Amino acid sequence: MSTRKTIILAGFIYLLALFAAPGYAADNSCLSCHEKLTAFNEKEKELNDIRIKHLQRDVACSLECHATTIDKIAKSNYEQWTNSKHALFNITCDNCHGGNTSSDVKEIAHTGVSRSSESNSSVFYRNVPDTCGKCHEDELKQFKDSKHYQRLKALKQAPSCDTCHLPHEFKVLNASEFQDLCSSCHNIDMKIAPEIPEQAVNAFENAEKLKNEIRIADAALKQAKLQGKNVTVAQKELDAAIEIRDNLPILWHSFNLPHFQNVTDNGIIYARTSQADSGLPPTKPTTPGFMAILSVTGIISIYLLIRRR
Repeated sequence: MSTRKTIILAGFIYLLALFAAPGYAADNSCLSCHEKLTAFNEKEKELNDIRIKHLQRDVACSLECHATTIDKIAKSNYEQWTNSKHALFNITCDNCHGGNTSSDVKEIAHTGVSRSSESNSSVFYRNVPDTCGKCHEDELKQFKDSKHYQRLKALKQAPSCDTCHLPHEFKVLNASEFQDLCSSCHNIDMKIAPEIPEQAVNAFENAEKLKNEIRIADAALKQAKLQGKNVTVAQKELDAAIEIRDNLPILWHSFNLPHFQNVTDNGIIYARTSQADSGLPPTKPTTPGFMAILSVTGIISIYLLIRRR
């Protein structure tokens, strides 16, 4: 086959894959229906917030009260989902809520779908971990070791997956957001381990420190390789640090902050040991020496003298 024909064939296959990839989502009746619904206005957002608070407290919510906002809620959920990683990987409504995605008839499409306030719903707050765990098995395993999960199993209110990751957005909170969220329960007034929010922030900062130490070690190893040094041992230590770093998001879901800190500290030790074993001196931020400071001071003095004249 000539080079030209090969290029044309490769281009055709690429275009075919490009248009075929989103096919699953395109045939999904959940998406095609919810996309057409109208969006929230400010009043409807307010009513929806009230409704959500009712549901979180297991207070039965009358559809008659909120009938005018039901479709808007569905639209808002769709819009949030479109910006999520779930949308990126074609994890659609039915993966969490159930239903029949092959039908465009609302009643048929919603077969088996229960309201989130109903205890048999896959997205009822106590059932959410098992629903998420169908894909996120490692995270669920860690979460089951947490006090949060134990409270859920005891039929008490406690944080669940969507407390932190927000339903339909599925975002990952930063340190500041976590501190605010944790403080809603872990505070002096409620007398529930008020030290937790600060510990959570410290854990985040320590994880960032590990990432930085890995970057430094990686740069040192690359430089050592260019100089022909044997970095076998240093590479193993760096790999161990990277493995710990990559596992931290999963480990976090146990909410065992002391253990999380210990594991992170071990990763930092591996990374720093790797730096040392690379055979290169550790890089330190450069600071201006005495002569540099003296030179700058002299230039400023001359400039001021000239201005006075």
